[in-house]
Amino acid sequence: MKEYQSKFLLQMHNFHKIKFWSLVPELNPSEHMLVFALCRCEAGKCGEFSDDLDIKLPEMKGVKVSDLAKAVRMTMPGVSRALAGLEEKGIIERRIDKSDRRNTLVFLTEDGYSKIREYKKRINKYFETVFERFGEDRVAEVIELIGELSEIAQEELQKELIGSESMQDGRAVSEDKIKDIHQ
Repeated sequence: MKEYQSKFLLQMHNFHKIKFWSLVPELNPSEHMLVFALCRCEAGKCGEFSDDLDIKLPEMKGVKVSDLAKAVRMTMPGVSRALAGLEEKGIIERRIDKSDRRNTLVFLTEDGYSKIREYKKRINKYFETVFERFGEDRVAEVIELIGELSEIAQEELQKELIGSESMQDGRAVSEDKIKDIHQ
C-alpha cells in the first residue's frame, strides 16, 4: 500500500498543477475564481461548486463582497484587489446596497456577462475534448472512484482527529477545525 501513497500523491499534485484558469488569460487566478463565484452566488449556489452559471443579467440582485470572500475563502483585502482588477477590465461593477448602505454589492456588467459566457464556452470545449479523448465511461468511473475515495479519506481524517483526541499546539482539535477539513 505504501507504494500507492507516493504515486497517488504525485498524481494528485500533477493534476492540481494543471492551470485550468489559463484558458481565460484575460483573468488572473483570483479574478477567475471570483467571477465564477459571483455567477454561482447569483444563481443561488454560493459556496457550492456548480457548473450551472445560467444567470440572466436583468435579474441580477448583486452579491455582497463578504459573501464572495467566504465563497472563495479569500481575505477581504485579496477580494478587494481582485474586484478592482475585474472592475478595471469592465467585467463587474460595485454598488452600495440601497437596503443596507454598509454593504457593497457586486454585479456583472453587460460586457462582463458576454465575456463570462465566452469564457464558459472555452472551458466547456476544453473539458469536452479531454473527456472525449479519455472516454466517457472512464471519466464516469474516475469521478465515482474519486468521490468514494474522498469520502473515505474525510471519514478517516475525522476519526483520526476526533477519535485519538489529536492535539494541535497543545490543544484539542476544535469542531470548527474539523468542519474546515470537510469544506
